[in-house]
Order: sequence, then structure tokens, then C-alpha cells
Amino acid sequence: MTELKFDKWQALYAKRTLLMKSSEIRDLLSVTARPDIISFAGGQPSTKSLKIHKVIQATQRAMHREGEAALQYGPSEGHEGLKECIAELMKEEGIEAETHDILVTGGAQQGLDLIGKVFIDPGDKIVMEAPSYVGALQAFSAYQPEIISVPLDDNGLKVSHLEKILEQRKEKPKFIYTVPNFQNPAGVTMSLQRRQKLIALAKKHQLMVIEDNPYGLLRFEGEKIRALRTMDASVIYLGTFSKIFSPGLRLGWVVAPKPILEKLVFAKQAADLCSSSFTQRVVEEYFNSNQWRKHVENLNKIYGERRDAMLKALEEFFPKEAKWTHPQGGFFIWVTLPKYLNTTELLAESIREEKVAYVPGRAFFADGTGQNSMRLAFGYPDTETIFEGIKRLSKVVKRQMSLYESLTKKLHL
Repeated sequence: MTELKFDKWQALYAKRTLLMKSSEIRDLLSVTARPDIISFAGGQPSTKSLKIHKVIQATQRAMHREGEAALQYGPSEGHEGLKECIAELMKEEGIEAETHDILVTGGAQQGLDLIGKVFIDPGDKIVMEAPSYVGALQAFSAYQPEIISVPLDDNGLKVSHLEKILEQRKEKPKFIYTVPNFQNPAGVTMSLQRRQKLIALAKKHQLMVIEDNPYGLLRFEGEKIRALRTMDASVIYLGTFSKIFSPGLRLGWVVAPKPILEKLVFAKQAADLCSSSFTQRVVEEYFNSNQWRKHVENLNKIYGERRDAMLKALEEFFPKEAKWTHPQGGFFIWVTLPKYLNTTELLAESIREEKVAYVPGRAFFADGTGQNSMRLAFGYPDTETIFEGIKRLSKVVKRQMSLYESLTKKLHL
């Protein structure tokens, strides 16, 4: 039976639902799950590299040690033992944090939603990178802000561009959201000079900075750059276990000044009361065993090889007119094609004809621009699959370029 499109509850929905839309990445999952599809779409970590018996052992230890408490409700702020692990983990980024500075969340994504709920009123201005993380665009857009987009280049957020915007605008934005390390989707890293300038600019204009750092420990080239949080303790910092351990456990965290953290806790209580006591204790056990260090080292070796394979394949197969970023870590390469190509339209052909999926660039822009760009994720497929997938994808790009050239010639005859 055909499902009716008429929605009899339409008049009852809050106005904010008009801005809610499905993630283009989530929508692709049903397609990319097909075994015949090579997917560069989802930013999935390599869970295959996890030693499953070690996770089982951590689970058993957690249950033997905690017993019934692991199956009960817990504090909204998070399990104290896990927060101690998080505080130690953040030292790897040079960040000193006490457990009372930390709120455990259902992945970093819940942290973004809580920030939106606490800070954004309809019509408020917020600053985001262009392109920006699609999950942040979704989380913040639900609260009806006006998004001020600031472009990126190979050194990250163009802070000088932001400075001009702030000088010209009378009404200052509520906050600046940035992914400074191996940015999603562009793969670029903000330089130290720009980080320092961003913090100085935020202080001058009394703006809050939100630093989202899911990929910081996944560096396989270059030197580590200071976190924004180390430059200013008022920066709100988000982290996650999804990229360095397991996304299925749905655990992340927020570090923020005490008054802000208190409001975020209230918002979390209204959302889910508390994060899973069980998974928090399993992660605590795993990270206390210090096995995570070896795992992250292994991940960086794997991801570095996969990044290299994708860069090599792009160089070999893609047309010279295409440009792409060179990430020093993380999961993503951002490809820019000639302006006359539309990657949303290309995607259908790519899946149908070549069995390759990616995410069109427009998904990462608040204004729907970026039609000639695409995000390619190299974290999950192996090197042979990456090479074959880029080879196939290049055929689609080249076919469309040839078609455009033919049409252009006909129009000029």
C-alpha cells in the first residue's frame, strides 16, 4: 500500500520543525549498507581493529566490580570513574580538567544539542565554518539561529574573514563553533597562529568558543597543535570515545566553565536523565587497563595507510581540474570539482553505474552551496577497496566533464 504524504498533525507541530531535516549522511546508510557498494560516505571508525576479547574482559571486570550499580541509574553529570579517565585522556591534548568540569553525554552529538538548547534563541547569530560538520548544523538549526558562515582554507578557519564580519555587524554572535583538528568535512587543521588570533578575537568581542575535537588523537603526520581550551579556560570543549574506541557505546563529554556546565546538566536531565551506567563502566575499565594507547597507535597506522591510498588514487585517476585537501589526521578528504559540476546529481549516477557512494558538499553548508564539492571518508574501507572506489568514481566525474564540454561546443556552433 502506498503511504499517504498528507500529515494530519501538521498544524500541531512547533515552528522549529520546519527547519528539521534528515541528515544526507544518515539517508545514505541504507544504500551504503549494500555489499556491492563501495562507501566513502560515513565517517565510520575501524572497529575491526578492536580486540573484541579485550572489550569482553573489560565488560566482565565492570560487572564483577560494580555489579548491580552498573545496571542502575547514575548521576546526570556522569560516572566519577569514567570522568577520571576522561581527565587523564585530555592531558594527551595538554588540557588540565577536574572531574567536576566534565559532563558525560550520549556521544559528542548530544553535547551539541545541549549547547543549542542552552544558548540559542530563535534569531540568535552563531558563527560556523563553511563547510561545517553536518551534525552540528542539524543540532543548532533546530533552535532557529541565523548562521554566519566563515570559509576555510588549508590552514583552517579564515579568522581574518571572521574579524571583518564582527567589525561590520552591530549585533554580536552568541558563539563560534569550530573543529580545529582534521576538520569534518574538509580535513584541514587550524594553524597555531590562527588559533591564537581566534582566541584573542573572541576575548575582544566577548564571544564564546566551542571547540569540537573528535579526531585530535588521530594524527599520523605533522606536529600536534595546542588545543583552544589550553589558551582560554572559558572555551567549551567537546570530546568523544566514538573515534578512538567505539561509536556504538554512544559516550562523549563536554568540558565547560561551572555555571555553563550546570545549565547543560539541567538540559541533559530533561533529555535522558543520565548516560548509560553500564557502558560508562565498561569504557572506564577498558581505558584504565591502558590498552587504548596501543589501539590508537594501531588506528593511526591504519588510517595513515588508507589516507595515503586515497591521495595516491586521486592523483592517478581524477582529472587535473579537481582539487583536494591533504589531511594530517582524522577521516576525511574534501574534493572540489569544476564549478559546472553538481555532486548531488553525480551521486545518483555514481551509485547506479559505478556502485560508489560519497556525501555531496551541499550537506555541509548552511546555505546549501558547495554543489561542486564532495566529502570522501577513508577511515573504514581497506586500501584496495579505496583504490578501486576512487578509480570508479573518477569515471563518473570524467563522463560528466566530457558531457559538459560536448554540450558547450554544440551551443557555440
